[in-house]
Parts: sequence; structure tokens; C-alpha cells
Amino acid sequence: MDANTIYAVVDIETTGTNVAEGNRIIQFGCVLVQNGAIINHFNTDVNPQTSIPQSIQALTGITEAQVKRAPLFDDVAGSIYSLLSDTVFVAHNVNFDFPFVNAELERVGYPTLNIQAIDTVTLSQILLPTVPSYRLHDLTQYLNITHNHPHSANDDALVTGQLLIVLFQRMLKLPIITLQQMVAEDADLPQNTADVFKWGLAEVRKHPGSLPDFMYVSNGLALRKTPVLTSTDDRDYTYPRTKKNKLKRFPKHFEWRADQAKMMNLIYRQYTDQDTADQPLIVEAPTGTGKTLGYALPMAYLAQKYDKQVVIATDTVLLQNQLMTQTMPLLERMLPFETHAEVVKGNGHYLDLSRFKVSLSQADHSKQTQLIKLRLLVWLTQTTTGDLDELHFKNEPPYLDGVYHHGLDDLSETDPFYEDDFLRRLYKRLAYSRFIIVNHAFLIQHAALLGDNFNRPYLVVDEAQHLADYALKTQRQKFDFQVSLATARRLMDQLNPENEYGLTVATQGMAINDQLNTVYRWLIEFHRQLRALSDYLISRFKDQFGGKFSTAYKEIVISEDDWTAFLEQRSGLFEQLDILVGKFQTQLSDITATFYKQSNRWLKSDEELFMRFSHALTALTDAWQTLIAIRRAPQHEQAGGGSYLYWLTISSDLSHIMVASNLMTVAGFLSQRVYDHFQAPTFTGATLFSSNRSQYLYDQLDLDRSSVKMRRLKSDFDFKTQAKLYMTNDAPDIRDDEAYNQYVSETLIKTLTRINRPTLVLFNSLSAIEAAYESLTEAIHPRERLILAQGISGSKDKLIKRFMDEDNAVLLGAASFWEGIDLPQEKLQLLIIARLPFDSPDQLETRVQYARMKAEGKNPFYNLSLPKATLRLRQGIGRLIRTRQDYGAVIVLDSRLVTRHYGQTILKTLPASLPTMAGQVPQLLSDITKFFKKHKSNGHDG
Repeated sequence: MDANTIYAVVDIETTGTNVAEGNRIIQFGCVLVQNGAIINHFNTDVNPQTSIPQSIQALTGITEAQVKRAPLFDDVAGSIYSLLSDTVFVAHNVNFDFPFVNAELERVGYPTLNIQAIDTVTLSQILLPTVPSYRLHDLTQYLNITHNHPHSANDDALVTGQLLIVLFQRMLKLPIITLQQMVAEDADLPQNTADVFKWGLAEVRKHPGSLPDFMYVSNGLALRKTPVLTSTDDRDYTYPRTKKNKLKRFPKHFEWRADQAKMMNLIYRQYTDQDTADQPLIVEAPTGTGKTLGYALPMAYLAQKYDKQVVIATDTVLLQNQLMTQTMPLLERMLPFETHAEVVKGNGHYLDLSRFKVSLSQADHSKQTQLIKLRLLVWLTQTTTGDLDELHFKNEPPYLDGVYHHGLDDLSETDPFYEDDFLRRLYKRLAYSRFIIVNHAFLIQHAALLGDNFNRPYLVVDEAQHLADYALKTQRQKFDFQVSLATARRLMDQLNPENEYGLTVATQGMAINDQLNTVYRWLIEFHRQLRALSDYLISRFKDQFGGKFSTAYKEIVISEDDWTAFLEQRSGLFEQLDILVGKFQTQLSDITATFYKQSNRWLKSDEELFMRFSHALTALTDAWQTLIAIRRAPQHEQAGGGSYLYWLTISSDLSHIMVASNLMTVAGFLSQRVYDHFQAPTFTGATLFSSNRSQYLYDQLDLDRSSVKMRRLKSDFDFKTQAKLYMTNDAPDIRDDEAYNQYVSETLIKTLTRINRPTLVLFNSLSAIEAAYESLTEAIHPRERLILAQGISGSKDKLIKRFMDEDNAVLLGAASFWEGIDLPQEKLQLLIIARLPFDSPDQLETRVQYARMKAEGKNPFYNLSLPKATLRLRQGIGRLIRTRQDYGAVIVLDSRLVTRHYGQTILKTLPASLPTMAGQVPQLLSDITKFFKKHKSNGHDG
């Protein structure tokens, strides 16, 4: 490759994926790119002399009639061979297109093309590292490239050519040092794709320029500068109480929402009135209220007025990012003063620059790891946060375990990237930030840090119905004796003086060697004592596990008294192990400092050995901290910090034991461990109450009902005309799983073949989804309706993307699909609920919670199961109507909503104006058909 190379950008449409099985090209498109411009193009339909599968016709729009009079591949092979000779072949997934074209050429008597080939998927992943999706159509949308006819070879080749030009432009703007590191990585990329960066480096070296002002180089890495924040404006500003004053501040064409304005004023009055400022506030703001701006605007004025900060805690990392990218920019436009927001996540979300730099010197044969390293090198020239979520990894790759941040406590001033460290810079910026956006898990784990460092800031808990769940999850701890013993043995092997490939041999004769030998002796003692502790634990509770095991492992709940007694009996052994772990932590810090001071003395293999040792010892000490947390749980309980459950898991051969603890109730926990560090909190969400009289939410939020101000805003959606709820009354007994699952599958087939609307079906388990998916895909042809299923058809993001790309797809989901997904306008018109969302009573934690409530004289069903299921059902139904323009129908297949008394209790929590109908499936389907005929839509119902 050189500056004058001609790139032949090719796309083909085929009858299938395998030439050997008789699949053929039905369309060929090619554009030629040279010197950053498209210089020519060629495209043709091809008669495959075989049938085109219906699925291919539906995907591409290419019919058998269209290609019937097209030339055979034999007729155009010469033109194609001549066109591609002496070029570099380019395709979006080159490992499909290039071999396929060569196979077709060879089939008709031409030699295979012996030319270079490169892949734009891989180049896009590297040079556009923060793009959420690398499908061609998604990339063109991201880059604003017009793509009118996806899956047309001519149009796909054209936009791929335009994409290639953009990618080359991006590459040639990279710093020389970044390109040098990318080339040095010698990554195994598809075909000759890696050679692109060699050419890019050579081009940049011909015309070297200075780094742009927004970049700098530190310790061999090109980084982007982080904006410096200054102190905030301390002038007084008047809050816009009236509609007139609000409209002055609102952007032009901003939709006025009366309840949003009420929410704003309610929150502002709450904290400016001395009588209510110390009183928690709960605001249920239905979908469509605009609740995020509803609390953000008054909080901005309050923070400015009283010189405080606002911590916003929301449910997930995704919602954190939405607040930062959607709500905060809008808020800044509406305020007469400057404000600044920062998203703060757990340590593991951020890149550790030192660990990453060391990893670059380590040879890795994993293609995935090589690709990630290249992506990270480019991303470092773009990111100011170091937040790895910007890279949209679908499944967290193992490589990230070695490069994510371990926290500020792990950061030494001797670290070569101390001044550049992303986490350190983030926490410095927080002092100048009005809004600190965290998720629930972070809030619970770091409430003291946030509250104490920022002088008891305001706290808004969004999606508050989830806070208790996160409190329970974050306090769930498990210590596996066998894993820690294995880690200790691995470390002992690395430090064994007789291991010629070990770390102590590599450091022989140096000062660091004595420190490593000391750690080696301590590890031997740690392993001996931990093994003894494991044996004592097994012996102490052996009788409670009973006789013969029916499974490989068995779980038993142990009482707090038994656990506390064991801790006291073995307190001396625990103390000795605590001392050893403390020594490990101190010595590792000293050894690391010594190692980096002498970094010029080490070989790459030595660095790799040291990193393995450091990671393993850190993992061992981190695991021990978990056991410390389990041991401290009784102390928290006695201090009013919640009620804990303790259990043991043991293998059938009694050789492998795990101990765990879990917070069972938030009573006393949230109030003391979280709320005490802030001003009186505001809690909000679209679906908070299971009924006006229910105590459930107050219990879940650890609040005294008598001291809380509560307000439920009304939805202004017109449910009477926008939606209708249908309930079957002919379902079999829910306890007969086989009969009920068959009923669900049969009803879904009847419904989906008659009602041709984009449909979401909600289940309570993945096993139920699998059973329904199998029945549906047998009964409904893919060309009629696309059936997507959680756990089968891809990740959640991929499922939602594919669902929205289709006009009448069916999406089967469980768990997280009941809430938190936003399918606007006509993208969802029919919602089917397969079963009322009650928790399984067989789960260990559920059984214990039920037992605890019974002991307190409470009915577990009415105090826990029913309100929890009611809220979840409200959340599920909330997926359907998200705007004033939406419309749709809900079908509940579970007849308990009609036949059980508590069904009426559930129905009373739904909007009063929502029309309902109960009946047998044929009656319901007939009425649903009439309902959709009243609404303009693209659907074609049977």
C-alpha cells in the first residue's frame, strides 16, 4: 500500500454463505477509491441459476424475477477479475466477501486473486472505538453518510467506500507515537488489515506535525487533555416559580408539562421552607412527566443558593449516561448560571494507565486482546474520562481484568501516570461539580465518602423502587476457601526459589529479592492457617448438612448465634490471618514502588511475571476483605445496620466450603449507612406505590411514614383512547407448569398470527422463554415475523436494536425487559404478559424473608409478594404508553388477575381511565382487532 493505491471496495449479495454448498452471488457492487476519493464504480445483478431463499429476498429486496434476465457470473467474471487485479480488496467483513468472490472466480475457470485485502469492520472498531455498533447501516448513521438501500450491493459498496475514506482520514490524524505502538503490537487482524497502520505510519512520518493543543504525551502514551474546572459562580439567582418565568428559561418549542412544573416547585419549596427542609420527600412522577428535569432544575437553584452539591443516584450505568448526555445539556441551556456535572462509577469502570502501559509490552496471542489494545490506544487520544463504558464492550473481555483501576488507595505517588490518572483527576473535578451522578450500588457503598467530603449534599434517588434491591445486592458477600487456597499456592509457586522460571530467580541479587522471599515465607504460613480454618468450619457445621447429597453442592442457613460463636472460638486464628494479610498489602506497596523505580532493569518477561504476581496477591487480599465483611456483619446488625442472613455451601465430598452473608432487610441500614450522610433525600420514580395505603415502599426505603412528605402526580396520557387491557379467564391452573406453558405457547401463536403488530412478550424466566420460542419458530415462518428471544438471539442491546429495525417483530424477554427499555411511538403496540410477576418462593433468600416476616406476625404474601409483583406489573405495562402519541393493547394471560381476589387489588393500582376486558382468548382477539382498526398504523392484522 502507498498513497496511490487503488482500493476496490466490494459488497456482494448471495443466496447463502457457502459456495461449496451451491450458494451463488446474486449482486456485485464495487467502487474504486484512490487518494481519498471515489474514482469509479461498477455494479451488476447476477443470475445464480438457482432459487433465492425467501429470507434472502426479504432481506435484500432482490427477487428471482429481477435476476432472471441478469448475466451469469461466467459472463461478468472477466470484468470483475480485471477490475480487482492490482487493487487492494476492501469489504465490510472481508473474510466473507473476499473468499466468496475468489471461490466464484475459481469455479468459472479464473485464477484466485492474489492481492491484499483489508476489513472495514476491524478498521472501524479500532479507529472509531466508541461507536455502539459496527453494522454498516449503524456506522453510516453515526457518520451521517447517506445509506438509502441497505443490503443492496451497489449502495453498500458506495457507503463502505465513503466509510473507508473517513477511516483513513481518522488514522492519518493520529499521533506518530500512537501509530508506532499500533504497528509494534503486530496484531493478527483479518487478511492484510494490519498493513494499513504500517502505511499510515509511513505517511505521517513523511509529514510530521506537532500535536494538537488538546493532546499531550506522557510516559510514551498519547493522551487527551482534561478540561480544568474553576470555582463555581456564587451570585444569587431567583428561582422561576411561575409558568411565565419558567417559559422564559425553557428552550423554544419545549413542551410545557404542568405536572413537571408542579414537581419543580414542590421540590424547591421543600428545601427552602424551614419546616420541611429536614423532611424526606417522595414524588411518584408517571412516564411522560419529565421527572429528570423536574428534579434537576430546582436542585440546580438550591445548590446555587446554598452552595451545596447534588448527588443524583439512579438505577443503572445506562441511566447515569442518559442523565449526563441528555438531561444535563438541556438543563445548562435553561439556567442563567453555569453548572457542571460528573458521572462517578465504581473503580472497575476506569482504565489504569500504568497497567495498560505494562500490558502493551506483554506479547499476547489472543486476537481479541490484540484488537482491544489497538482500540484503547486510539481511544486514549479521545477520552477525557478513562471510562471503559465508552467502548461499549458487549461481554467484558478477560483482558480488562488486568487493566482496570483498583482505586485511589492502590495509586502511589511514584506511579509514572500519577498526574494523568483518570480516577484521581475525576475526584479532583468533583470539588467544582454541582451535580454528581452515581448509580444505586455506588451510593450504598460510598455514601460516607460522598456525604462527608462534600458537606452533606442534597440527595435525589431516582428509580427509588430499586434502592433496597441494590442495598441487598451490595451487602451480599461470599468467601470461597478453595479459591483463596489455590491463589496462595499459585503465588507460592511463583516465588519458590527452586522455580527457575519464577520471580525470585528473575530478581536474584537485587534488593527486591529479599522482600519477595519474605512474602514467600508468609504465604506458606497463610496457606497452612487458612487450610486449618477451612477444616474447622467444615467440622463445626458438618452435622447440619445432613447425610447423602442429591447434588454436587448443598446450602444450609446458619444462625447468627452459631456464626458469632464460631468467630469467637477461632478468633486467634482469624487475628493471625488478618495480620498476615496486612503484611501482604504493605509489602506489595513497597515492592511495587521499588520495581517501578528500577523499571529500566527489567526484561518484558520480568514485567509480565511481576504483574501476574501483583494481580494474584491483590486478588488474595481482596478476597480476605470479603471474609472480613462477613465477619463484621453481626456487628452492623447489633448497631442497627440491618438484618443479615448467613449460609454455607459445601461440596458432597466435604472438601470445598464457602461462607456467605446477605443483608435481609434494609430496616436501619439505609437510614444509618446512607441517608445520614446527606440532606433529607428526595425519592422519585414512575412506579413507586403498589397502593395508596401500602406500607411496602416505606419499608423498602427504610423510612418512617409519619415523617415523610409524599406526592403522587397524575399522568396526562389519555388511556381511555390510547390503550386497553385484556385479561384471559380460561387459562389452566398456574401450578400445572406443563399445561400452562402449552397454553401460553398456543395462545401466543393464535395472537401473533392474527394481530400483526410489533409485540413484546414478558416472562418470569428464561426457561419459559425457551419453551415459547421453540413453539413460535416452528409455527411462524421467519419471513412472516421475526421472533427474538432473550438468552437466544443475542444481547439485550442487540435484541432491542433488531426489534426496532423491524415493523412487526416479536421480542420475548424476562427480568430487565419488564422496565428500563424505551420503545417509542409505533415501535411497540402489543404487550403480552405470560404470567403475573411473582418471585419464586423456592429461592433461599425468599424462604428466609418469608420466615422472618411470619415470625414478626406479618403475612409475607400481602406484605411482600403482592406489592412487589404489583409494582413489577405496573412497570411492565409502562413499556407500552411512553408518549401522548403512543397507543396499544396489553394482554395478561394469567387468569389469576380475574379469578383471585387480589387481582382486583392489582387492577386498582392501574390508571382509572384504562379500559379493561376479561374473556376467553377468541373474544379478546376479536376485540383487539377492532381496537387496532381505530388507530392508524402500518400493521396488517389477520
